[in-house]
Amino acid sequence: MSESIKMNHAALDETLEGEIILRGRIDPDSLPLLQVADYQREVLPLTTITSIIEGFHEGSIPDIDLGMRGEKYMERSSGFYLQNPVYIIDGLQRVSAARQIMQENGGRLPRLGATVHFGTNEEWERDRFKILNADRTKLSSNVLLRNMRYDIEVVDLLYRLCQDKTFVLHGRVNWQQRMRRSELISAVTLLKVSGALHAHIGPGKSSGIKELGAGAQKIMGRTGKNIFRDNVKTFFHLVDQCWGIQCITYSGGAPYIRSSYLMVLATVLSNHTNFWKENRLFIEAPLVRKIKLFPVSSDPYVASLCSATGKAKEILYNLIVGHINSGKRTRKLQPRTKAVEIPS
Repeated sequence: MSESIKMNHAALDETLEGEIILRGRIDPDSLPLLQVADYQREVLPLTTITSIIEGFHEGSIPDIDLGMRGEKYMERSSGFYLQNPVYIIDGLQRVSAARQIMQENGGRLPRLGATVHFGTNEEWERDRFKILNADRTKLSSNVLLRNMRYDIEVVDLLYRLCQDKTFVLHGRVNWQQRMRRSELISAVTLLKVSGALHAHIGPGKSSGIKELGAGAQKIMGRTGKNIFRDNVKTFFHLVDQCWGIQCITYSGGAPYIRSSYLMVLATVLSNHTNFWKENRLFIEAPLVRKIKLFPVSSDPYVASLCSATGKAKEILYNLIVGHINSGKRTRKLQPRTKAVEIPS
């Protein structure tokens, strides 16, 4: 009995295809008994598994998929006991995370649901592994960000801003799995640009959406909700004034709406005091006219930089600053004592 895999709160079920399966929760003590065939991916590093561990703490881990190479089991009042070898088909990283929790948190027992298929063999398991993994669509970061609006106020503010008909990007920001032709930027880009615009006020630069959301939340705590929202509206109104947003039919034809260009332009504004009255973004008419003349679409070299990364962003940054300062003896851009690094 000690080598049997125990399933708690389990019951037999029948799929639409007529297959008899077992659904339940795998006993934590049975996790080490699960076997791994060579069709599986390797166990990922602990840094990658950390997010799965967080999912256990939040109670949001989906069931794993198991295959028992045989049909021998025993049902008792305390649960089902699987007596043939059981292999992990889908969920190796979740099992690894669960075992890590048990090692690090002595008394904490992870709750991990499982679906068990009977009478499997390696070929069947391999085919199902492909269906569940290779053909699976990865969840968009925009959907994850949309769902964060219930927990992070600044994300909810941006989400609601996109529904505001006075916002030039009303109906043009993608918060879904796939971008529609009419949508110009992603929700993640909107958050990144908002952070870069305010990076002199707080932590506006990060690579992960959780960190971006947390940083933007801190910034909004310093500016206030109304000023933060108004600054984002003012920034995109500037882009619309200078080059036109509402006239764009699709993003591919407008280099100035690409993520790299928006990030660089937001950083230029953040880095210079000329554009700010305390924490409020304020762009005087002469500066708007000067920025409007920047050849973002007419110069092929500049247009090519708008979708580039790395050093190209530094070049684009210097071109924008140089253009704004050109022909001026006075009232040139005044950089902050410590300039904000250009986000990658």
